[in-house]
Amino acid sequence: MARRKNKELIEIAMDIGGEEAVEVVKALEKMKEATDEEIAEKTGIRVNTVRRILYKLNDQGLADFKRIRDPETGWYYYYWRLETKRLPEIIKARKMAELKRLKEMLDEETSEIYYWCGEEGHPRLTFDEAMEYEFQCPICGKMLMQYDNSRIVEELKKRIEELEIELGLRKKPRKKKSG
Repeated sequence: MARRKNKELIEIAMDIGGEEAVEVVKALEKMKEATDEEIAEKTGIRVNTVRRILYKLNDQGLADFKRIRDPETGWYYYYWRLETKRLPEIIKARKMAELKRLKEMLDEETSEIYYWCGEEGHPRLTFDEAMEYEFQCPICGKMLMQYDNSRIVEELKKRIEELEIELGLRKKPRKKKSG
């Protein structure tokens, strides 16, 4: 479980701030607790960037800090640490948001008829949009034909099913016994 938890934490860090956020998380994992300056020194990432990443991690509930005042200088030092207790609920919330987005995409894909000229990188148009262009591609002028989005629909359905199983919203389909 610890390995999977780490993998998911790294994925979230990647979403939050790319490779630099991943480096900050890895450094914090090793150091357990550190100031932003110590993390910057260990990773070679600018202090301002480290701070921005730490605050984003904190906003997500994945990092916490304690503030300590230096009695001689009066300066405050922030000691950061990873906070992974809420990781399962954060992952679940992210998966629920992805599921909602995928269902909206599936609804859009199944409720519209799309048209396309067949050229890579040219837009898919809804029926209404295609009518506006008199069924000619707005880029190359070729005739538009109906776009077969069945592969997209199947991929969306498959990912929705996977997410629903992961979230416990659907049971895994039983494998058929072979005769």
